[in-house]
Amino acid sequence: MTHSMRFACCVLLAACGSAPLESSVPAPDVGEACADTLTGPGYPHALLRIGCGGELLGGRAAWSREGTTVTLDFPGPTDGPVGADLVEAWPPLSDPPWLGHGIEDITVLSGGSVRVRFREPRGEPARLFADHRLSGVPLAPHEGDARDAIDAGEEPLLTRHDASIEYARSLGRSVRMVAFDKLYLVVFGGEGGAAEAADLGLAISEDWTLWGAEGARRAATVSWRTLGDQCDASGTVASPDAVQSRPAAADPTVSYPQGDLPALQIAERIVSATMRGDRRGNSARALTGFPSRLSVRAAGGPREERAASDVAAVVRVQAGPGHPCSLYAEVLRELAEWAPVDGADRPNVILIGETAVFEIGPAASSRVTGQARREAGAQGLDARGSGGRGAWWR
Repeated sequence: MTHSMRFACCVLLAACGSAPLESSVPAPDVGEACADTLTGPGYPHALLRIGCGGELLGGRAAWSREGTTVTLDFPGPTDGPVGADLVEAWPPLSDPPWLGHGIEDITVLSGGSVRVRFREPRGEPARLFADHRLSGVPLAPHEGDARDAIDAGEEPLLTRHDASIEYARSLGRSVRMVAFDKLYLVVFGGEGGAAEAADLGLAISEDWTLWGAEGARRAATVSWRTLGDQCDASGTVASPDAVQSRPAAADPTVSYPQGDLPALQIAERIVSATMRGDRRGNSARALTGFPSRLSVRAAGGPREERAASDVAAVVRVQAGPGHPCSLYAEVLRELAEWAPVDGADRPNVILIGETAVFEIGPAASSRVTGQARREAGAQGLDARGSGGRGAWWR
């Protein structure tokens, strides 16, 4: 279904019902560079941006709000679509990042402005437009190992691949962190409570963030409990097949998205934790609901469905700048098969941390090439590669 069925185009016609907003339109403001270089500059094509202190700033658009209505304006030339072209590029309202936000209607106004009316906005609805998925210019990182593309001189090149990032640095290529855009979390099938989840989550997060390319990981910047208290499940539908518990499996597993190294590392840490004889081990066994050794399971396909053997799963969702209730609703959609246990209001979930996407640009100095360089860069990363259980047990 096209977007033309859910918005009205009112181009160059003042009589389209566009009432003037009471508040003035803030001019785009790129803001000052954050003192913490690990925050990243953000996606350059984003409509709006989140500042260093969490404040909302102009991006390639300006904005104003009146009640439940947010209007995006483009006062000058912009690198990306506007008006009807922008709205046509937006995801369907049933997909992220619209989940959790009831949209009444979308109207294109003269001059390329776009007006979005929310039914019952939570917090500051304009923060939704800091999400790069609404920019109209897709963020398309190179999938998998990008070292051949780096050797070929492709630029700019976006990647999350740890070995490729460190390889580019070893060659003197410019490497710029764009933004943290993927959040990893774990959902459990057992009956452990919030205290157990917090204890285990902190330990895993502290260890996991040390692995990978420099500056590529950080701990989650929001808690699951806080998200649940601030947001609701608008626009999400729990699976009718969701169950509160499953019989103990003969070969219990912790699943993770196939081919995702950061997710595999988290899954391995859950397995390792259940074998410990201390409080952390007790927490892990309570949360999984299984007392004996687990194994990891690679889950394939566009949606990694829960298997009968899964007592926990590592899940990844979109993160980064944007509205927290977009994140919450997207997580709930991914957890549709994991109903709360024994009357709890939410499933047992811990947010582990975020990974970043990097832009590889031209070499800052003379380029160093050759197989020896590649092997040297790969060797340093492979020593940390699969999961680092040695570090976990220290």
